[in-house]
Amino acid sequence: MLELKIKGGVFGMIMLVLSSLNPVIAQSNIEALSPMQLQEDLDHLVAGIERYNPTMYIYNSEILFKENIISIKNSIKKPIDAIEWFKLLCLAVEKVEEGHLTIGTEKDAFYRGFLKGNFKSLPLGVQFLEDRAYVWNNLSREDFLERGDEILSINGRSMGEIRKLIFQYTNSDGYIKTFKQKRLSKELSARYFWFIEQPSQFVIKYRKRYSESTKVVQLEALTRTEMSEWSIKRALKKEVAKGINAVYNLVVEKETATLTLRSFNEKIIKQNELKSYEFYERIFKRLRKNGVKHLILDLRGNRGGMKEFVDDLLAFTLKKKCKGVLRELIAWDGTTVISDFPKRNKWFFKGDIYILTDGETYSTAALIAQYLSDYGNATIIGEETGSRYEGFAAGNFHYLTLPNSKIQIGIPNKWVKNTLPKPFREPNRGLLPDYPVVPSIEDLLEKRDPVRMKALELIQTK
Repeated sequence: MLELKIKGGVFGMIMLVLSSLNPVIAQSNIEALSPMQLQEDLDHLVAGIERYNPTMYIYNSEILFKENIISIKNSIKKPIDAIEWFKLLCLAVEKVEEGHLTIGTEKDAFYRGFLKGNFKSLPLGVQFLEDRAYVWNNLSREDFLERGDEILSINGRSMGEIRKLIFQYTNSDGYIKTFKQKRLSKELSARYFWFIEQPSQFVIKYRKRYSESTKVVQLEALTRTEMSEWSIKRALKKEVAKGINAVYNLVVEKETATLTLRSFNEKIIKQNELKSYEFYERIFKRLRKNGVKHLILDLRGNRGGMKEFVDDLLAFTLKKKCKGVLRELIAWDGTTVISDFPKRNKWFFKGDIYILTDGETYSTAALIAQYLSDYGNATIIGEETGSRYEGFAAGNFHYLTLPNSKIQIGIPNKWVKNTLPKPFREPNRGLLPDYPVVPSIEDLLEKRDPVRMKALELIQTK
């Protein structure tokens, strides 16, 4: 992923898979391309995704996808700039309904403008809760807006309308909105710039916390560097977990333990020299020796990574011995790798498991929640996970370069096909929680955790 960070706060998490092994592609002047050349690129995009994405038309509609492509091609009647082209590519990719698919690299104008400080955008960090948005970080020159103030509209558009418009350009697995919601909260400044408008001023209609009256303030669009300066002035630095804490945290309190798994990112795992099986064995041996009967497994914000951290965890968390096929990994060329249930470890956990999830419980982290729900009788608390329950495209990427615009498309070329032991509740959705709990803005401001509190409540009633 490419993270556009500002000192003291995160400007946006742009979902962009980068690799130092990818060849450097000569950048094209998008505005110099004819409508026919851009339409040719769309044809190339479709052909590439159809070839290399093994889930194509399994979970999404071929008719709707191709109708969408025709509509996009027909809309290109004159040369367009790089941002408009990026917008159209996002609109096309959204109908693929796969969250891992990526568009572009840091060399492309629509990303480079932010990195180089050429783009000026909305100087606010927000928290979206459904279609309501609240100020989180004020990165503007004005001091009127404070954390917790509700933003009612931007330049005359309600926040619900803005959310709906941006969702049309945000790809995710199937119909999962929680994943899009998390991206919107982290990326509103960039996504408003790409998909709504690029104004020099923003008229913000808002409501102060604990007030019913509305106010209006005008904010100047700022560069990434300018926002960084205001973040430092207002001391908005966010604490970021480092070292082993970037991977996990374990707290044991009498008979209840909370294991927070933050990331399975390969780079972070290797930096901490962790081996998944030995890592879990140390943890679950400790839980057994400490007499822990209740395990709260916190997977919120874990975007996944190495699959070994899924399969090896099952050896310690499935009370019943399971045999047979857990899932298939089917490559774009039909090559199939079958994963069976792992052998149960002697230190397996014998107590109750409660899993905390949100829209950023994604990819391999979402698989953990799903498998422990399906086979380990775990209780799921929180929000719908960010990856499709039935299966999704992930694994390695095939990098397709569009011939005229030279935009690089990252296509996940393996199908994670889950064995489904029971009928799923809704197709094209993530794992749905047994106990839906969504923090309110007051919870966030007061640093309360109602999701974990629900788990503790259930434990107390045992």
